[in-house]
Amino acid sequence: MLIVGLQCGHDASVAVVMNGQVLVHLEQERVTRIRHDEVIAVDLIHQALEYCGLTAADVDLFALCTTQRFGYQSDDSTRLRFAYAWETAEALGADKFRRTVFDRAIEISRTIENRNIRENGHYLYNSEWPDMADVWTTRHGMLLIDELKESIINDIFTTPSLATGHVLPMTVTLDGKDYPAVGVMHQLSHAAAAFYQSSFETAAVFAQDVGNPVRSRNKYTGGMLFYGEGHRLIPIWTAPVAAGLIYNRCAELLELGGAGGPGKLMGLSAYGEPVFFDSRFIGDVEPLADLYLNPQRDPDFTYAYGWFDVVDQKARQLDYALDGPAFGPFGKDLAASAQKTFESLVLFVVERLRVLLTRAGRMGPNLCLSGGCALNCPTNSRIVEETAFSSVFVPPSCDDGGLSIGASLYAYHHVLGHERRETNDPTRSIAALGRGHTAKAIAQAVSQAASEFEVETDVDLAERAAADLASDNVVALFQGRAESGPRALGHRSLLADPRRTENWARVNGLKSRELWRPFAPACLSEKLRDHFDGGPPHSPHMLFNYRVRSQTLGAVTHVDGSARVQTVQPASGAFRDIIEAFDRQTGTPVVMNTSLNGPGEPIVETPEHALNFLRRTETDVLYLENNRIRKRSA
Repeated sequence: MLIVGLQCGHDASVAVVMNGQVLVHLEQERVTRIRHDEVIAVDLIHQALEYCGLTAADVDLFALCTTQRFGYQSDDSTRLRFAYAWETAEALGADKFRRTVFDRAIEISRTIENRNIRENGHYLYNSEWPDMADVWTTRHGMLLIDELKESIINDIFTTPSLATGHVLPMTVTLDGKDYPAVGVMHQLSHAAAAFYQSSFETAAVFAQDVGNPVRSRNKYTGGMLFYGEGHRLIPIWTAPVAAGLIYNRCAELLELGGAGGPGKLMGLSAYGEPVFFDSRFIGDVEPLADLYLNPQRDPDFTYAYGWFDVVDQKARQLDYALDGPAFGPFGKDLAASAQKTFESLVLFVVERLRVLLTRAGRMGPNLCLSGGCALNCPTNSRIVEETAFSSVFVPPSCDDGGLSIGASLYAYHHVLGHERRETNDPTRSIAALGRGHTAKAIAQAVSQAASEFEVETDVDLAERAAADLASDNVVALFQGRAESGPRALGHRSLLADPRRTENWARVNGLKSRELWRPFAPACLSEKLRDHFDGGPPHSPHMLFNYRVRSQTLGAVTHVDGSARVQTVQPASGAFRDIIEAFDRQTGTPVVMNTSLNGPGEPIVETPEHALNFLRRTETDVLYLENNRIRKRSA
């Protein structure tokens, strides 16, 4: 069974899944060089299939998802179009879908068409409004969990039709041929990307991102809770907290820049104090609507308006300069306040989830996190350290780019009913799902570079790269298949010696980043506890925070004594070999690791991109597979 997953909105991507195995995951921004590129490209679909030795004729089913508030669209409507189609439901089994949700999608999409809303010649409205259980939509919010009868809670976990309202039967027309398709709603796709790539047979799942910032249909769509068991994944409650919305709006207020702003805010928060934190806002938005909403001053009913109103009042009382730089007193304290609010809201949801699972007799240690909010490393670590969920998994592509993976896996396992054949080793990274390059392509790039750069071929990669790092060279690493997701994990990385504190400012300057932004340490997994405390025992995707024990890692120790650690297991390839060699040469089993990209651009995708990075930055040396390349001496 070959399924192609398409994420058609923000962070557009393609996943090719064969019998439940992800063969390749291509993110469009890596090709176009436009961060978070938003409209799926037809050519990207064919490139993904070709990389796997397949063609469109081999495809059995498309699985579709898109970002909330984005419709289904492509870069060429003459070649790629989307439609809702009940015929697909009849072919796959009508009991797998809910007719009322389908009819509503048809009605709304026709209304949109009648208003002549068009983008790129074709636009299909994305119906993100599944039927919700009545108990999810009351003014009591998640507090109602305490009061529900056990029979109602049991129904939530056992009613087969509950999940059917979160998928839509569709068709895809690609280059003149029609294919059956399943549209999987946003939070469910996030959840599926986490659960089905985890090692857990059963797990709770919390999917959360910014969501819909406007009060609409009396539901805030920033988060959902799910329960995974075997090949089934069902929605069990909404998680209507404004954590992602507040965080994102704070980043915008401080002008930290586009979709990358929340990541910068996370680093900035360590410099401030949470003076604007207000515990009254900790809860879901419906019971706290009088605090969160102010329809007299905000006619669009934007959630979180009240939070910012309180911040504004207190900031003026304390004489903050509200128009100062992000790295000024107000910016630092606002970031710290947003971080504490975010963490408190997430922990509120996780505790409510524990109560729900306990009352259902299904409480266990396993929790999967997904959605853009799962990139918040301090929060992830607090869940591990402070809650009953001691085993927490976050996939490397937990952002919107991973929705194509999630939609595909959900269609294969839950909709079509295929069992999971094997589970992943939780200690190892599953991120190397991007594109690799043939030996011929690498050799051609190296040959062309020889006229401009000093090139050494077929070097001892581990020993030479480690020696370069020990000699305080900044090393660019281009090895194997690209990583899936926003973290560079040793395949498209920029490395430096973590012992030299000055490398913090040096590498930030090289990448034209704000000088206050921190860097991550990559550590041999078996030596994690020699240098770091807290967090889970494994962090292969750089998604948890730890407390730094060592006094010698100045370049990767943040101002609050924390670090976003990546653990690197044995048999992890060239990156592991380099760190082992660096440990042998220096006695330090840690290197500084950051992504191989310039300001405002995606991670490099091709050898040519890597060479161009070397050309225009102060990087000392590039290892293009086992070829050592550096600028010619003046």
